[in-house]
Amino acid sequence: MRSIPVDEFVEGLCAIPEGEFSVGTVYDYLKLHPVHEETLEPYLFFSRNHYTRNLIFKNDLFELLAICWEVGQASLIHNHADQNCWMTMPIGKLRVQNFRVVEQNELTGHCRLEPTDAVDIYNLLPAEVDPEEPVHQVLNLREFEERAVSLHIYSRPFDRCLVYSPAKAEYSEVQTSYTSEYGKLREGERL
Repeated sequence: MRSIPVDEFVEGLCAIPEGEFSVGTVYDYLKLHPVHEETLEPYLFFSRNHYTRNLIFKNDLFELLAICWEVGQASLIHNHADQNCWMTMPIGKLRVQNFRVVEQNELTGHCRLEPTDAVDIYNLLPAEVDPEEPVHQVLNLREFEERAVSLHIYSRPFDRCLVYSPAKAEYSEVQTSYTSEYGKLREGERL
């Protein structure tokens, strides 16, 4: 399958009508249009301390981020603020561990989660977050032995999500941020 430049990938996403920008349709687009990794170079920023979130494109319907993972890095367990999410892997491999929310109390912040299925994603095998059970964690396991870059499409863009701590049986809302925007590090950002 021919890979395409990231600009062409964005054009294709923009061509999907708003009413069809949903689970299934976007996933099918990702399967048929892998991104040529060299075209992502301006958006790739790695940090030894934490994975990085690098904004490539954003409009009212969706945002596209390149998330850069060093070996052993993982996200916190989180949701996507009731928005859809798709992931594709131009570089490396990641594991997505899904969770079911068994209990969640807004007044106390108490929660109880149980792990469900885990899926490995890699080049030519994208993933979409299940809107019915959207809580998950993304991991670049040490056993994968390489850096990874995942492209994440969020529809609609959001700047807050819930983060879960099963060990403490609690959750809270956090603000999200970008490491870089359109190929430029944000002011004050250190890698």
